[in-house]
Amino acid sequence: MDIYVRIKYLRELEKLSKKDFALRIGIDNSQYGKIESGKLTPTIQQLMEISSKFNISTDWLLFGQGEVPEKQENNSINGNNNLVIQGNKNSQIDNRRYYSDSPDVLKAQIDDKDKLLREKDERLREKDAY
Repeated sequence: MDIYVRIKYLRELEKLSKKDFALRIGIDNSQYGKIESGKLTPTIQQLMEISSKFNISTDWLLFGQGEVPEKQENNSINGNNNLVIQGNKNSQIDNRRYYSDSPDVLKAQIDDKDKLLREKDERLREKDAY
């Protein structure tokens, strides 16, 4: 499953229109439409907004690692700060860090994501070499 499919899944899970989802993450509707259709890759900042606003692991958004978020009868992702998506057991990233607004935590998040994106680029280059 690609990143844009996971983002669309999350939007539909939250029962939000494209316009409402775009507003929640601070981008315009046309830009979000391009992201959801796979024509535009979301920026790190946009991924961080989605992760923060919906309490979703960026590992799940980027790579599909961890548990797939699901609506629970009395436990909505939207508005429940206690819901934590468990990461892959091999993940070196502590998902609890993604739910804080402190400058140190935000810097750590950016550093982690930069590292993950570099690793992803490296895997893609290796794949293209074959």
